[in-house]
Amino acid sequence: MKIDRGFRFWRLALKASSSHRHSGDERGVTLVELLTAAMITSLVTSLIGFGVITATQANKRTESIAARRYDLSRAFDFISNEIRMAHRINQTNAVVASNSSTLENVVTDAGLNLSDLGAYGTLVLYLEIPINAPVPSVCPTGGPNAGSPPPQPANYDRVVYDLRASGQDWLPPNSIFRYGRIPELDGTINPCRDPISSDTLVDAIANTSEESPACSSPGVRVGTAGFQACVKGTQVDLLMRSHISDVEIHRLSSTATSRLGNTQPIPVLNGTRQPGDTVDLSWTWLGQTAQTTFVVKQVVVTYASQVYSGGNSSTSIALSGSSGEQHCYSVTATTGGVTSPESNTVCFTK
Repeated sequence: MKIDRGFRFWRLALKASSSHRHSGDERGVTLVELLTAAMITSLVTSLIGFGVITATQANKRTESIAARRYDLSRAFDFISNEIRMAHRINQTNAVVASNSSTLENVVTDAGLNLSDLGAYGTLVLYLEIPINAPVPSVCPTGGPNAGSPPPQPANYDRVVYDLRASGQDWLPPNSIFRYGRIPELDGTINPCRDPISSDTLVDAIANTSEESPACSSPGVRVGTAGFQACVKGTQVDLLMRSHISDVEIHRLSSTATSRLGNTQPIPVLNGTRQPGDTVDLSWTWLGQTAQTTFVVKQVVVTYASQVYSGGNSSTSIALSGSSGEQHCYSVTATTGGVTSPESNTVCFTK
């Protein structure tokens, strides 16, 4: 009896142990289940990561578009403001632009070499902006051109805008470039500063020209693609387009009018070469002649000097210096303490 009871005890114990192990196998995780869970976790993680990346890219694209629109708006406002300050737009006393090509003649007549503009593209605007700050005879210490006369012309700034293909470090397809002195933070122009060429104002300018500003006579349309202007004397209808993406073009257009206009008479200078390295200079002046003083300036290479001051409307100047040097002349008129903008420039080579 004891043996039989002992045998049954061990048999029940073994059965219970077997039943416990079998029950544990049912509650455990199989390899297939582990792989399935890993795949689901990986898929969920990938979807979350893809969503995060997509959202980040969309946010960056939105920021990029907003930045381009902001840059275009700032450039548009800057150019419009310079138009408002100019007393001449796309013309000198002797030459008026009839299209973008003849604008090169205006720039040349203003006394600039086209090479001064750098590798320029399509010319769009030429502006003459008066310098309201006092013009020193010698630039002060601690500033640009210290100890030397201010670069000529000293009483106004010549500004040229053109459209050309974007360089390596700028967004395609085109950029607007500027030639001229860089204004100070308060907007004033330092007459002692040298002009800067090929200064990029804004990039990502569109290469399309489906829309051109209406430009009825006597307006003159200049420019191309995403940077165009219709110039009507002192009024400019300005159009700019930014290439934001392959399917989106941001467009800005407005009208800017010079506050100064051509209300100030400007002398018109003429010069004739005479034998013996002498030039005869004469000028016409539509302003008041009584108590008006005319001042003729001469620039030889980079040195500027005053060669005449008086009430006459002509003078003769002997070309000095070395053979091959270029002598350039301009004239201003001062009446009652008010000085006119500088005339056109006439140049001779000794």
